[in-house]
Amino acid sequence: MKFENSEVRLTYRSALVEELRAAGSKIVGDLELLLPSSLGFCWGVDRALAMVEQARLDYGGRPMWLISSIIHNPRVNSDLRAQGIGFLRGRHAIAGAWEQLGSNDVVIVPAFSATVEDMNYLRQRGVTVVDTTCPWVIKPHKRTLKYLKEGFTTIIHGTVGHEETAATCSLIESEGGHFVVVYSIEETEVLAGFLEGTIDANYLHENLRVGSFSSGIDCEQDLQRIGVINQTTMLASESRAIGDRLKAALIKRDGEPALAKIFRDFDTICRATQDNQDAAAAVAQLKPDLYLVVGGYDSSNTKNLARVGRRLGVPAFHIEGPHCIQDALEHRHRESGEILYEAAWLPAIRPIKVAFTAGASTPDALLGEVIERLVEYVEKRLPQANILS
Repeated sequence: MKFENSEVRLTYRSALVEELRAAGSKIVGDLELLLPSSLGFCWGVDRALAMVEQARLDYGGRPMWLISSIIHNPRVNSDLRAQGIGFLRGRHAIAGAWEQLGSNDVVIVPAFSATVEDMNYLRQRGVTVVDTTCPWVIKPHKRTLKYLKEGFTTIIHGTVGHEETAATCSLIESEGGHFVVVYSIEETEVLAGFLEGTIDANYLHENLRVGSFSSGIDCEQDLQRIGVINQTTMLASESRAIGDRLKAALIKRDGEPALAKIFRDFDTICRATQDNQDAAAAVAQLKPDLYLVVGGYDSSNTKNLARVGRRLGVPAFHIEGPHCIQDALEHRHRESGEILYEAAWLPAIRPIKVAFTAGASTPDALLGEVIERLVEYVEKRLPQANILS
């Protein structure tokens, strides 16, 4: 069965977003609204939500559960709860449900995948599994298994604790392999220093995040040969820089002739993530006065879209929805993750050129509400502005 271009997307459609997506821009009073050519729901999200809808039809009447968020968007997950789908993990988890699963239960594996331990447990409990794992997420799994077979330790550019990276780490350890997770170019610099021999293993462990290392790793021995992969939603340009930096460190340590035997690098960034980042960068090149990036605060790809704007010198803010637009703009700090309130967020110049983009798990309807809320907010502050029709 094909799940792309599903009717699920249509339930989240926005005529305004469709208009802007087609035109690229629109003048509304004192605002020039800009939209990238690629943004919002990706094929993997469409597929996951369509699979959930099909499961509701196939298994109607049976208890249905999600291991955790199907995707990182509060609106979508709230809609699923309203449809009677329970959560086994996370803020909305139903206490004791995980331990009481049985053969009558239907459990949905999120688009991020699941750990080997969780999948084994579900099999033992005899539940019906609906696996919505995105095919792009399977790519790093396949690559790391290849690294394992060839005797390489996997370096993951990802976020410790993110469901996708947790699943990859679990897979590696279940096969007896080792990994190191680096979140940023700064953390990579620490790892490169170890590879080059300028810092020791203790310093390396102390300066990477808890959970960055596989259990029992011997850095002196296990980092002789390394292969790089990426969590599929990371910033592509940073992933490339990380691969290049580790490659340079190994050349410095062992010489360029040895590189073919000790280093592997493979781009596992999702194509939709790459397309959205490239499109966001293209709009940022137009130098908007304000860039609003809409998506769940726990969405990795949305965080990195905000970083695209900031890297190009544009005032970009990661917001979760229309409620964030107020006198003090609610937004997520791109590095610390702290929820902040920015008082001087609306430029004083007129007209204001405002760009928008949205993460791969953000419905068009939610982005449309954000745009409408901004126009309404500016119209109230500047009565001469036109209300969006």
